[in-house]
Amino acid sequence: MLVYLSQPLTLSAASNLSLSLGEKQFLRSINSIKLCVGPDSIPLDSIENGIHVGVNAEFMVLFERMIGIPIRLIPTDTWKESISNAKSGDCDIISLIQQTPGRKEYLYFTESYVEIPFVVVTTQEKFFAANLEHLIDNQLAIREGYAYAELLRKRYPDIQLKELGSIEQGLEAVNSGKIFGYLTGLQIAGSAIQDGGYSNLKISGQFDELTTIKLGIGVNKTNPFLVSIFNKAIASLTESQTKRINNSWLTVKYEIVEDYQKLYQLAAGAIVIMLFLLYRQRNLRIHNRQLESREREIWQQAKFDFLTGLPNRRYFQEKLETHITQSIDRNISFGLLLIDLDGFKEVNDTLGHDQGDMLLKEASKRIRGCIKEQHTLARLGGDEFVVILAGLSMQSECEHIAQSILHCLKEPFQLKQQAFVSASIGMTAFPKDASTMVELMKNVDQAMYAAKGKGRNMHHHFSPQMRDDALARMTMINDLRQAIKKEEFTVYYQPIVDLQSMQVTKCEALIRWLHPTRGFVSPIEFVSILEDTRMIIEAGEFVFKQSAKQAKLWRESLHPEFQISVNTSAVQFQGRATAGWSEYLDQQKLSKSSIALEITESMLMEGYDDITSHLSGLRNSGFQISLDDFGTGYSSLAYLKKFDIDFLKIDKAFVNNLHQGSNDMVLCEAIIVMAHKLGLKVIAEGVETKEQQILLSEAGCDFGQGYIFSKPVCASDFEKIPLISNISPTLTSVNI
Repeated sequence: MLVYLSQPLTLSAASNLSLSLGEKQFLRSINSIKLCVGPDSIPLDSIENGIHVGVNAEFMVLFERMIGIPIRLIPTDTWKESISNAKSGDCDIISLIQQTPGRKEYLYFTESYVEIPFVVVTTQEKFFAANLEHLIDNQLAIREGYAYAELLRKRYPDIQLKELGSIEQGLEAVNSGKIFGYLTGLQIAGSAIQDGGYSNLKISGQFDELTTIKLGIGVNKTNPFLVSIFNKAIASLTESQTKRINNSWLTVKYEIVEDYQKLYQLAAGAIVIMLFLLYRQRNLRIHNRQLESREREIWQQAKFDFLTGLPNRRYFQEKLETHITQSIDRNISFGLLLIDLDGFKEVNDTLGHDQGDMLLKEASKRIRGCIKEQHTLARLGGDEFVVILAGLSMQSECEHIAQSILHCLKEPFQLKQQAFVSASIGMTAFPKDASTMVELMKNVDQAMYAAKGKGRNMHHHFSPQMRDDALARMTMINDLRQAIKKEEFTVYYQPIVDLQSMQVTKCEALIRWLHPTRGFVSPIEFVSILEDTRMIIEAGEFVFKQSAKQAKLWRESLHPEFQISVNTSAVQFQGRATAGWSEYLDQQKLSKSSIALEITESMLMEGYDDITSHLSGLRNSGFQISLDDFGTGYSSLAYLKKFDIDFLKIDKAFVNNLHQGSNDMVLCEAIIVMAHKLGLKVIAEGVETKEQQILLSEAGCDFGQGYIFSKPVCASDFEKIPLISNISPTLTSVNI
């Protein structure tokens, strides 16, 4: 039979939904919307005496008023029957349903309007499952036909999952010890536990990947207009409406009703039974209060950050989706700020995590004080916060708020000792900069990293150039992966000339990339990306082995002490990728002196023990060490004292403007004298003119490297360089 959920309404009620002409015409062509529901999921859904009750029923009343068309209930006995009606077209919509591949064959799906925290019911008093992997060794049950069963089996094939006909069967199986736990939604679990009087059953959750069940409306594919109509109705739901409905049904109170009249008619021994029943009733009421508290706790965990009390990442995404929908429907804009705390890691590492937590709580309060009530502040995780600036789109308005946040975060934090942090803030606007939530988050993330790259403690607005740069970088990363796989790299060599004898027994190896469509790509474009993505480990291994093979050939054909120097990266030492280099040279029957390892001051400044200890180990095994770009770091003299260095390379910045009497000349002379006093050989980079060569030679510089002698060339052309002929014993170097 058909039962109205409310009295028939007029189509004018739908005017607030901004329906299209086609949608309005569709609504005029129908008299009602036929609804099928799952009848046994109280408090979400139930049919009592032909009347629809529960959370979903209240939402349907709201939708009916918004759309202006009666929604008629088609009562069914089981969820399977409701699904069957949806398949056959006997109902127009089926509510509180999840998308599955099978259901997409006969239904369209709206956005979700009810979300349920996913929990497990057990008899364990202090058990709390933070991840479904914790449940793999236990047998669990779930309601038969539940869409989540399919998802669970796919993601966690090792979970022992049993499907039962109803939640009552599931709870009884848990209560009797036949299974460890029953998986279901929070509200359904709480109501069923109380209705069944299970005082020993406990609710646990939430889970990392499957925390929240999102339920929407399935629409028969013969009525496609209903999808967009209901989506507009769902989008127009206010937060207060949703909260009121959810909270009113979150916990269904359970009360024991006993027939005390019969107790009075019993003999004196019945007093004991009465006392027992009163005791049982008291315990059940206590259990109900505990259950309600646990339900609300899990509900809070699903939406809010436990440390700061701010909306968490999941709740923020829901709010952002709502703002995007409203922005499109009402043709309004909003701004988005992504805030990352600079220096937080240092505070956490030096003062401890408890002090770091205090800083995060205080930082959230300061940020909240810089924004208005209608704006949304959330914590994404770690030291990242995000702000939705409702109604703000002008860059100047966003910048004003961002500047206020920067100013308040610079003030000292009073922990067990004063601590200071700053912030890097990315800014973007919708719909000016993006059309989807994914694009919006990418944009604000890129803007935040741009702020960090420009020195931190500043804000930066997203620009289309950032998107282009990010796309170009991603293309470059993909091409580099293919380059390694297809062996598109090669090694070029640049001679290092003895400035006194003008002989060559050293060279530097430089990586080159012959791109299949772009031709040769400058190392300036790709070496830093190799380091960022750790592909430098594979590329560096290639350069080292090629250089070792070449050094062996040139020691046989050019000079017995020819040496090639190879540039290295901190990433290679952190991963101990160079650990096998000594053994490789032994296999090639090559002396360790055939290869010099070039390092930079910035690499030593990383301060990692594994870098310095591994470097020392290679030095002790016989490799020589060359310090590149000398003079461009901060503590050069300290490093010369701390590490065993064989060669010191004067950076080309000092050589470029070298002439008699210049400050650069004075600096070069000082570096050369100091190095010789320490027993180091000096190599000058970037020598391009005869004057530079003569001045360096007169100053006592040992070696020169630059275009005046030769540009980097392939191995076969290297042997044809005029200076290579008649060389006498000396050394060589390699770079990537």
